[in-house]
Amino acid sequence: MSNSPLAKLSVPAHIGNYTRGRSSKITKITLHHMAGVLSAKRCGELFQAGGRNGSAHYGIGNDGTIAQYVPETDTAWADGNWNSNCTSVSIETSNSATGGDWKVSDAALRSLIKLCADIAKRNGLGKLVAGKNLTWHSMYSATACPGPYLKSKMDYIAAEANKINYPEKEEIEVKVNGINTLRLTDYLVIYNIGNYTGTNQWGVEVAFDSNCVAISDPVCWVGNMKIPSGGFVLSGHNKAGNWIAENIKKGTKLNLSATVK
Repeated sequence: MSNSPLAKLSVPAHIGNYTRGRSSKITKITLHHMAGVLSAKRCGELFQAGGRNGSAHYGIGNDGTIAQYVPETDTAWADGNWNSNCTSVSIETSNSATGGDWKVSDAALRSLIKLCADIAKRNGLGKLVAGKNLTWHSMYSATACPGPYLKSKMDYIAAEANKINYPEKEEIEVKVNGINTLRLTDYLVIYNIGNYTGTNQWGVEVAFDSNCVAISDPVCWVGNMKIPSGGFVLSGHNKAGNWIAENIKKGTKLNLSATVK
């Protein structure tokens, strides 16, 4: 368990406002709003006052600055519910205006998304889901926190944080130059007949099963790869070989389609 490198300020809470250590594993993030337009430093100063009986792990100012108040290894008093406090990393976020929807600035929202992604990744929370491992204060106690604006953004925050931790892979379309044919300069060829490809060493090859899933990592500059029973070998020379080496690894699944001319 570690702390977020995104926190640019440290404003340690008073020891009487949180509990040292944790009795449970971190399983979620809980969001709060500050119910005011505050800097990250000013919010932390409130938790430095003895007798406050409250704290949070992190705070985000109206300008997007992130500060840490309580280490993640300790239990902040934020959610008004002891069981929730024990399993949560809590974040206070400044509002950009008071009252109404208790709006949050775009800068603060961007920092909140990045911080949620970082906490989720370091603590092994998996993909964030609003209401499950991305929660909010009013789920655990009778309060309007985190306000209508942040509550309306929960699915968006989860989705954007997940994009950071689980970026979608770009689909790349490439042309196969032939099947069971001579592998010429820059050619990409499929071999599925016989025992071996019969190619020279000037290329890159990888074996696939009948479901088009790679059963080996690319083999470079060897040639004459054994063709798996029911499967095939994808063999590339020069530019095509470089593409195989850079984009295919064991477990990669290809989507093959044929065009008849």
